[in-house]
Amino acid sequence: MKSRSIPQMDLHRHLGAHTLAGDRTGFLVWAPQANKVEVVLVDQDRRILLDRNGEGYFLAVVERCGAGERYMFSVNGGEPRCDPASRYQPLGVHGPSEIINESFQWSDQDWQPPKAESLVIYELHVGAFTEKGSFLSAIDRLDELVELGITAIEMMPLAESAGRWNWGYDGVGFFAPNHNYGSPYDLKMLVDAAHQKGLAVIVDVVYNHFGPEGNYLGEFAPYFSTKHATPWGDAPNFDDAQFGVDVRRFFISNAIYWLDEYHIDGLRVDAVHCTRDDSPVHIIAEMNEQIHGWSKASKRKTILIAESNVYDPEMTQLLNDGGIGFDAMWCDDFLHSVFATVRPGEQLSNRTYYPNTDLSQTLSQGYVYEGSLSQLHFRSDPTRFGPGSRQRVQSNELVYSIQNHDFIGNHPLAKRLHQLTSHETQRAAAALLLLSPAIPMLFMGEEFASENPFLFFVDFGDEAMRKQVVEGRHREYPQHDWSAGTLPIEPMAFESSKIGPRDQGDMQTWDWYRSLIQLRKAWCESGLLCDANLETEYRPENNVFALRYCRDDTVASVVTRFSPSVLDSTAAFGSPVPISPIGEMIYDSRPGASAPDGLLLNHAKVYIQNGSSRNSVVGEFGGQGI
Repeated sequence: MKSRSIPQMDLHRHLGAHTLAGDRTGFLVWAPQANKVEVVLVDQDRRILLDRNGEGYFLAVVERCGAGERYMFSVNGGEPRCDPASRYQPLGVHGPSEIINESFQWSDQDWQPPKAESLVIYELHVGAFTEKGSFLSAIDRLDELVELGITAIEMMPLAESAGRWNWGYDGVGFFAPNHNYGSPYDLKMLVDAAHQKGLAVIVDVVYNHFGPEGNYLGEFAPYFSTKHATPWGDAPNFDDAQFGVDVRRFFISNAIYWLDEYHIDGLRVDAVHCTRDDSPVHIIAEMNEQIHGWSKASKRKTILIAESNVYDPEMTQLLNDGGIGFDAMWCDDFLHSVFATVRPGEQLSNRTYYPNTDLSQTLSQGYVYEGSLSQLHFRSDPTRFGPGSRQRVQSNELVYSIQNHDFIGNHPLAKRLHQLTSHETQRAAAALLLLSPAIPMLFMGEEFASENPFLFFVDFGDEAMRKQVVEGRHREYPQHDWSAGTLPIEPMAFESSKIGPRDQGDMQTWDWYRSLIQLRKAWCESGLLCDANLETEYRPENNVFALRYCRDDTVASVVTRFSPSVLDSTAAFGSPVPISPIGEMIYDSRPGASAPDGLLLNHAKVYIQNGSSRNSVVGEFGGQGI
């Protein structure tokens, strides 16, 4: 069999171990520099020599070998290692691989994920989302998310990584869902249940580096680059003249595998800007092209989201136009601009953000920093987008949040936004987030203001590696004082990061979030909430930000004010400021607070007006309003 003759969209069905009729299993592994490869059936204490084809792949069909059998590969008589394309590692990264039964009775034949304008994403870590931290226990919490109004869950990386707990960005078993969360069958149960409840499922994938422990791929083939490096681990060998083609095929097959085998609706591709590749066609562009081809052939829509550290117009540019072909990208400028406004003088990013003005620019333009895979980031020119301008990037190509795993976990004490500021500040920020035309994303527990942290945690077995993790955190974020924080290698770092039950949180915050999401849905369905109808305003004299949507005879206004947490209640920004209400106030983030309608404290108010002309309202808003 010529391995490269296997279509890219089908390669995942051949790599690794796959059961065949008659209690047989087919094996395929890439080891181009090896003279011999044996499959070691651990439970049978049996070795079978694989055949080598002309492309460096070893293959065989083995009798008396079926689902549940545990196996490893031995290259050139060396120490047996787990399969690079293992589907299940029940004993972890150092243990044997297990052949699985890939069949599953799906009930989502008619399922289609929501359109971009309907996405409300909920980022979660499977291990910390519930007390049991499993795929099956996560099913029990899905109804909460449906009630809240979530339309998609985004799971942090699932690929097998070392230890009992990990954020997931140290993956080495790219095809094996982390055994700490359950079996591959359990993951399919979760995805199927999510689809039954109307929830799309997105998985975070990491293709810019390999994890440092349990990383045996180099013993099989030249997977690791000799000219590229990352701070987190070895970089893939995507642009090698001799071996790059097969390295690329391996990773692309992995991306399609999650979509095909597990019915995952989309991928969030981690740190695209750190994926090193000097090939004429970047690996990420080729991957997206192949995914689009698979999606068309399978008639299943996919959601592709890039984590680019700055706004990169190439990310969402169509493949046919020379772009990368993503549907959307993370825009951390919104998060950091909000934080700079409510905690002036503090930075949770290596880029500098300024209070108020950066948030104003993000609301009107969509972003602050820009760049590309080949160009370093730089501050965009805000003069191109004056007050009230509608010249902004297409918002449904941007994913906004006010906190995510990095925002919380990269703080020394892993505090959440309401703990760094106040419940009132978080609710005000949530109004801008959820009523912006960009795709909103919540981080688990945010909706009820969980008091539990989300710490960075790893469980490496190698002591030198554990020490390197602690030192690396300090080097990567030198602006922080780490002396009081829990070490990421301590069990408490993981155990204390579980979000806890909803009823132990702040239900006023939960009600506020649910109301805003319902309002967002109504505005989207009516055609009101979109870039074409949006105007923004910022008043520096009193820290007021506003979004205004005008369509036909309907005008909707979101008026928000932040009081920096460093100011006390008697300071200028701590006192109520007058605003001119526009229409009927329908939502107030501080009901019953001391500021009546027409005054604004540290909170948000939403107004709606019908039956008035657009121009007169714009004039009132811009002239005598806030």
